Amino acid sequence: MADAPTAEVVAALRADLLSAVGTAGLLEPEDFETRSCDPFRPVPILSPFVARPANAEELSAVVKAAIAHGFRIVTHGGRTGVAGGAFTRPDSIVVSLERMNRIEEISDVDQIAVVQAGVPIQALHEAVEARGLFYPVDLGAKGSATMGGTIATNAGGNHVLRWGMTRANLLGIEGVLADGTIVSSMNRLLKNNTGYDLKHLFAGTEGTIGIVTRAVVRLVPLPTTQSVAFVAVESMAKVLRLLNLARAMPALSAFEVMWRDYYEMVANSGTGRRPLEPGHDYHVLIESLGNDPEADEGAFERFVQRASDEGLIADGVVAASERQRRELWHVREASEVFVSEFGTFVSFDVSAELNAIERMVEEAYAALRARFPEVRGGTFGHLGDNNIHLGITIGEDTVARTAEIEEIVFDVLARYQGALTAEHGIGTLKRDFLRKYKSEGELAAMRRLRDAFDPDRRLNPDVML
Repeated sequence: MADAPTAEVVAALRADLLSAVGTAGLLEPEDFETRSCDPFRPVPILSPFVARPANAEELSAVVKAAIAHGFRIVTHGGRTGVAGGAFTRPDSIVVSLERMNRIEEISDVDQIAVVQAGVPIQALHEAVEARGLFYPVDLGAKGSATMGGTIATNAGGNHVLRWGMTRANLLGIEGVLADGTIVSSMNRLLKNNTGYDLKHLFAGTEGTIGIVTRAVVRLVPLPTTQSVAFVAVESMAKVLRLLNLARAMPALSAFEVMWRDYYEMVANSGTGRRPLEPGHDYHVLIESLGNDPEADEGAFERFVQRASDEGLIADGVVAASERQRRELWHVREASEVFVSEFGTFVSFDVSAELNAIERMVEEAYAALRARFPEVRGGTFGHLGDNNIHLGITIGEDTVARTAEIEEIVFDVLARYQGALTAEHGIGTLKRDFLRKYKSEGELAAMRRLRDAFDPDRRLNPDVML
């Protein structure tokens, strides 16, 4: 951890930041003492200032001021990330994108939206849906998670199976580099091979190459049909067979799986989220979203009937109303149960080949129990796109022994050639494990790229590498 800067340096920086963003754009410690850098536990901001630029020009001035006074920059969006990407240090300032919160344009003809980086995902959803359009990236934290943060982490969510990760829905970008240079590559075209596609410098690089300020994203027609089933399944083999049947539906949009441990926690939590009685090894939520009522609903009914005829479904319910559809999704998105049940826990966001996931999860828990007999966990995920989430606790020693817990799980994952992170990003918390999952050649290429744009590690200095 770097030493805290002197009072004189901080005072000089304050003057330059005020010049860049004005009093409305600068927060001091008494203004942000209740903010946390982590959504599940209190992690205070160690920086002396939170700068809140209103546009790329102000952000450029903030970056140049930070450089002039020897400060690093940590970017904050909605602060919903769980990989430590928002963690600060005394020689850093925070750049919060919360004032860049305008939806600048929605084009019905081109089916695109032009948004600023601080727009929450849910706000974009509501705005485009009012125009009969749909932004497919959907995640549990959509009320707080922002466009800039989801681009920087290449966020996934519930509909990757159908529409892909954030990167797949991104057309153009505007951002600021580590020297204050503004890069405007606000492409609005589906087909454009004119030179390097610079949006990829910002998507998935977690704010280490540049800071996103604006973006152009793709939209699709707003689905007019939605079918949701919630079923109990007795084995992973049957879950995978169910997935193969579901994939035959053109409108399939989500295939979410909950292990017994997660579903029993939710069902017994007293929140009323109990559509089926516990007791089965897996529960699966299947959703289709489409625009042809007769074809979509017929396909979904045939899927459920065939799955039942093949003996894949032990118990189940098909939502008959919008309210029931929301209630079924609330079961899958009840991850706050980890806080109420576990208090402190270690969160994992991994992926592996489908035919390895059952063994990988079983071996991870077996290895954890061998070291920590008191271990408890909850397991769920977007199985249709290979992504599994685990929440692990060993009680009051969880925080102190997080590194051991992670080492055990990641050792098992590496044996199955899985991915260290599927959608949350590396951040600061997974950085030291990256060498297990990337070759020396890959790591060297990553360092070269970062060195080309930020050789002094000014942007998110402790993130990823």
